[in-house]
Amino acid sequence: MPPARSTFCYLLPPAPIIIVMMNGSDLLTTYRTSRSEGAFTELVRRYTNLVYSVAHRRLADALLAEEVTQAVFLRLAKAAPKVTRDAALVAWLHRTTIHVAIDAWRSESRRRAREHNAVAMEPAPSEEARLWSELAPQLDEALNQLRDEDREAVLLRFFAQKRMREVGQALGISEDAAKMRVSRAIDRLREQLALRGVACTVAVLACFMAERSIEAAPAHLLTRLAALKCAASPGSTGITAVLPSAKLGATLAALLAAGFCVFVLHRAPNLAGRQPVQDTATGAVAATSSPVPRKGVPRRTAPASFEAEGSAPDKVRLQLHVVEAETGGGLASARVNAVYFYAGGASERHQPPADRDGIVLIPEADKPGDRGMNVFVAAEGHVPKCLMWHETTNTNYTIRLDPALSVAGTVVDEQGQPVAGVKLSIDGPGINPDEREHVAFNGGNSDALTDASGRWVCPYVPRNYETVTLILTCNGYTVTHASVPVAKPESGNATLVIKRGFTVTGRVLDSEGRPVADATVRELHNSGGRKQSTRTAGDGTFIIHGVWVPDPAEPRMNLIVQANGFAPQIQTVQCVEPTNIANLTLSMASIFRGRVVDGAGSPIPDATVRTDAGSDGLDKYQWLTHTDAEGRFEWDSAPPNSVLFWFEAQGFDWIRDLPLLPDGSEHEIKLTRQARQ
Repeated sequence: MPPARSTFCYLLPPAPIIIVMMNGSDLLTTYRTSRSEGAFTELVRRYTNLVYSVAHRRLADALLAEEVTQAVFLRLAKAAPKVTRDAALVAWLHRTTIHVAIDAWRSESRRRAREHNAVAMEPAPSEEARLWSELAPQLDEALNQLRDEDREAVLLRFFAQKRMREVGQALGISEDAAKMRVSRAIDRLREQLALRGVACTVAVLACFMAERSIEAAPAHLLTRLAALKCAASPGSTGITAVLPSAKLGATLAALLAAGFCVFVLHRAPNLAGRQPVQDTATGAVAATSSPVPRKGVPRRTAPASFEAEGSAPDKVRLQLHVVEAETGGGLASARVNAVYFYAGGASERHQPPADRDGIVLIPEADKPGDRGMNVFVAAEGHVPKCLMWHETTNTNYTIRLDPALSVAGTVVDEQGQPVAGVKLSIDGPGINPDEREHVAFNGGNSDALTDASGRWVCPYVPRNYETVTLILTCNGYTVTHASVPVAKPESGNATLVIKRGFTVTGRVLDSEGRPVADATVRELHNSGGRKQSTRTAGDGTFIIHGVWVPDPAEPRMNLIVQANGFAPQIQTVQCVEPTNIANLTLSMASIFRGRVVDGAGSPIPDATVRTDAGSDGLDKYQWLTHTDAEGRFEWDSAPPNSVLFWFEAQGFDWIRDLPLLPDGSEHEIKLTRQARQ
């Protein structure tokens, strides 16, 4: 047995007890007003792991993650944001880290753009490690797309590692309400990940969030960050004046660390009850509220934030009994995705579990009103269905799932190598508003996913199908359709080829040749499949892999670019090479403003105003807002041409496909109040 090794941790000096007891926003205020070194040091101590974890996930490069972490804290030191809540501070750090990491990643991507087709021949990772490697780079961007209240709840619970009671206190809600908000926020985060081609269950995502949201930053990084306060003083020439290069980093870090070999964890109120966990690679100590998991293996049980998920909700909208059509037996394996719809196409989702008898309790919607919902039901070995539920008096329903056939096989790339993490969806019936109960494959709970060897199984095929068409999606690949025969010898061993598609890269500039950062660049098509999107880096550059071409005989695609303060622009790109160039110049935007009123001319507050898709199914522009107390709205980044708009408010009939010209004048939109039933 090898001798035990003693690990030394180079840490920051202890802060005065009054500093340690302050919350994050108070520390920031103290630093901003008095430039207190103690306050800044405590901010570094508390939030370094959070910032480093986000950067490391996004970049998958420890050295780059350290540089990003230093840049974020330098921004904090030079221009501390004026926030008054801990949740807002955590959100600022998270958002800033994403932006800085994107710049770093873009720089690396340009260097490697011509190498993206190389296939690394490495041993197949475990399923958990493979899923995390797919999920991690997308996690923070998906999190950044959540509503503020959902994002703050997740950041406080998992990134700031607050207990549920503390989350509730920070958000001004009860502990039970905090549990529910975190639970639903995780579900919405899963949906955002699914839009990026990463499929996983709520339980697995919850485990990953509980165990991998925060990782210990390298110990020497803390001491390097301690110097940032001084570096941010007037006369500093920037980060290069005080931060070491990659080659000199270790030497300077060792010199700095020698002066700060002091125990880091003081007994502060926000760390009460947590045990220090030592990172075996770095020796750094981090606070955690959960046991140390086995490396690379998420726990199978849900974390504390989901402890009430399986209990009966306070208000049940529908008690659904899922049974087998042939035997009438309950399906304990049933998966339910219940979706309420709100004005402007917004939705609220619930995924309650089935008990051992196949009974599922679906809760009422978060918002008041007699809202209908779509209930998608699936179970392995059965044909999935959708239930259109609008009743408000009856609260019980039995849905019968027919037995299904299975198809299976392997997904490979165009070089014949297996591809992990490919989502396979059946291209079949979707929602049918004319039928209360019908077969539907678009609920998201009947998709298959390839494992590390590219293997997949799809046990949801109706028995009357002779051939099933599958839609294959995966990051870095184009949307691919493939057909598999049903009930044939080859049905269980089909080989499907997912295509790389094309890559489009370019740069977005304004009319004076200056780069436009953080512009949204996305595919524009109406195929119903995944639409790739990205954002421009600080120098205006972007790159999109796996672009879909509608007609191979005429290989071209459309891109649309939207940026704040500029008019959206659509450009057709000829895809003649594996990598194609598309440079765009944006012009100044038009202003679209107006007022939503009722029949009497009274303002309608909180009405939804958004762009709408045309009869061709193309959703050209993506913009959504809500009216203020006076019923007014404004879009300062509109195109100069006529646009289709959608207006909707609770209790009123909607208006859709309304063409209006963003000419700066105030448009008046009158909504008719719905007749009472």
